[in-house]
Amino acid sequence: MIKEWFRNSRMGFTSGQAGIMRRMLREEGGWQSHLENSSEYIREAVKIYKPKTVRILGSGWLLDVPVKFLEENCDKIVLTDIIHPNQILNRYSGNKKIIFETIDITGNLVELGYHQRKNSYSHQEFIQSIKNSPNLEFDEELVVSLNLTSQLSVFLTDYLSKQVKISNNQAIEIAEAIQLKHFEMLPIGKSVLITDFEEEYWDEDDKFIGSKPTVFAAIPEGNNRKEWIWHFDLKMMYKPDCKTKLRVVAVRL
Repeated sequence: MIKEWFRNSRMGFTSGQAGIMRRMLREEGGWQSHLENSSEYIREAVKIYKPKTVRILGSGWLLDVPVKFLEENCDKIVLTDIIHPNQILNRYSGNKKIIFETIDITGNLVELGYHQRKNSYSHQEFIQSIKNSPNLEFDEELVVSLNLTSQLSVFLTDYLSKQVKISNNQAIEIAEAIQLKHFEMLPIGKSVLITDFEEEYWDEDDKFIGSKPTVFAAIPEGNNRKEWIWHFDLKMMYKPDCKTKLRVVAVRL
C-alpha cells in the first residue's frame, strides 16, 4: 500500500484527483449539465438492463454517478478506481451495497510505466506490452466506463515524458493502445461507455479557435448514441487565453 501511495503521488494521480474537484468548483456550476447528462444516461441504462450488480470504472468523486438511484435499484455497486478520495470512502464505507475496489484499470500498465528507465526504455516493446496485457474481467451485470477513457494514459505518458523523454507522437501511440485495450475489455451487451473525445478551444468572444482529439482509438459504434458539450474550463485556466470545451459521447455496448 505504501509503495502504491508513493507511486500514485509521484505520477500525479493524487494531485490530479484533487485538481478535478478544484476545477469543478471553480467553474461555478459550468459542469452541471455534463454531470447530469452522464448520470441520466446511466439511469436510462439501468432502467433498460435492470442489473442487480453494477460496476463503475473511474468512480472518483462520484460527481457523475447517480448513487441514490443505483442504491434504490441495485443490490451491489462496485466503485472502481486507482485512488478513492478519503471523503468518498468515509461517506460510503458503512454502506452494505457499496464496495470499493482500488485497482489500476489499465491492467497494471501504470506499474509497468512507473519502472521504465531512460537508458533501457524501448518504445516498441512498451507498446507490445500494452497490446499483450490481459484484459480485466468483470462479472457485474452492468459495467460503466465513466468519463475515463481519455484519462487512462494521461498521467502515465506525462510521467514517461519526464522520465524517458518520449515524444508527443509516442505519447499518442501509447494513448491509442491503452484506449483500444479499454474498449476491448468492456463486456458486450452489458456496458455503458461515456467519454470525452475532443477538446475545443474558444476565445474570449466565443469564437472557435481549434480542436484536438482526446481519444485516438476508434470509439465503438454501440447503441443509443448521444453527444453533448462539457464546459470544461471557461475561466481560461486549463489553456492560457482560451476557453476549453469537451465533446462527449455516450453509447451502450
